[in-house]
Parts: sequence; structure tokens; C-alpha cells
Amino acid sequence: MRINTKLLELPNLVQQQIEEDFTTENYLSSRHCSLVHFMNDHYLRPDSYRSIDDPSYRSPTLPEITEVIEHLASIHSLTIVAKQLGIIGVNQTRTLRRWQKGINIMPYSAWRLLLILDGRVVEVNRIIEEDGSKPWTYNYEDSKNKA
Repeated sequence: MRINTKLLELPNLVQQQIEEDFTTENYLSSRHCSLVHFMNDHYLRPDSYRSIDDPSYRSPTLPEITEVIEHLASIHSLTIVAKQLGIIGVNQTRTLRRWQKGINIMPYSAWRLLLILDGRVVEVNRIIEEDGSKPWTYNYEDSKNKA
């Protein structure tokens, strides 16, 4: 792990705040990962839940899109879901409905964010190891078959 040594030059109060922020985010990340892997039916996830660079990824079906949007809307509201995706305009929910009906194609970035917000996947930063390997490819079917 790499550390930014400039952090050590910051005042103690700033260092303490950084540590508190890290602790909080670590806790929230652990809860999210636990939800995705142990509480949801992780093993039943469709291939549309995979990362787009995974060779086994496929675009989501209309029922999959509808399921995720409706679940999030039942927790928040359709308007809040649209806002979470950054959809702006007079009728923010129209875009969501058009995706559900297949009138417009949902961008991968919107699909992925919906999955993350709904606790269906974990998104990690893509930090390459010093040897050039890509640890996030561990769960790709091709990688498992080579092991």
C-alpha cells in the first residue's frame, strides 16, 4: 500500500479528521460489501451485473432494469432515483421510464451506478499492482478458468 507522506506534515487535527473519515468510510464499505456478498443472493447475479471489461458481461435486460429501478424507487422515490443518477430536467422520471420500456438505451455508467446504489455490486478503484496485474479481474470467469 502506498501512503502520501505529505499527510504527515499536516496539523494533528487535520490528520485526525482524515483518520476519522477513513474509519467511517471503511465501516460503510464493509457494510456494503457484506450486503452484496452475504445478504443478497450474490451467487445468482446475472452477467449484466459484471464489470463492462469482464468478457462475460452482457447488457441488462428490460426486466433487470425495471427490477432495480423499482426497488430503489420503493426505498426512495422515482424522482430521487433520477436525481441520484444526475438526470435533470422538468420530467426527470421520464428518462427512467424510457429505459425500462427500451425506448432509450441505458448507458452502462447509469446501470452500474443503479447496481451500486441498490447494494447489488461493489465497485472498486482500479489500482494496478506493482507487477502490472489487475486484482479486480479475480472474479472474471476467464481468470478462474486459468487458475
